[in-house]
Amino acid sequence: MKVRVLLDQEDGWPDTESEGLWALPLISGDYRLENTPFFAFGMSNGDEVAVSSDADGVLWVSGVVWRRGRMTVRIITSDRDDWLEGILAEFAPLGVTGEGFQQFRLLSFDLGPESDVPAAKRLLAHGAASGRWEYEEADVSDAWLAL
Repeated sequence: MKVRVLLDQEDGWPDTESEGLWALPLISGDYRLENTPFFAFGMSNGDEVAVSSDADGVLWVSGVVWRRGRMTVRIITSDRDDWLEGILAEFAPLGVTGEGFQQFRLLSFDLGPESDVPAAKRLLAHGAASGRWEYEEADVSDAWLAL
């Protein structure tokens, strides 16, 4: 199923008012997110979210009710050659997975307990310093911020 998240737009970005995320309904009535957000902040793959239905039956996320310990970091790359597979291959040995949104050269990374978080943060910072990409911390832990 898809649940929708209302987005905060800044200077017309992103160019959509909401994002659809795959989610699995739970017995509790909540939903577990089944993919990493490209635009939403404050939630990650695996998190359980509360939803409410509008008059058209669209399920809107009203908040995160249970965090699964995963993080979301996104990059927009200036790399035009092999941007998706090449960059994902750089992060894969660190236990980081992700998906790309080709139209924007945007990658959304999923970091979990199996990820080498310090090494991933160093690689992100190095790529940003070299001008390969810009990155944003969409949903990170206090431990990430302390690195």
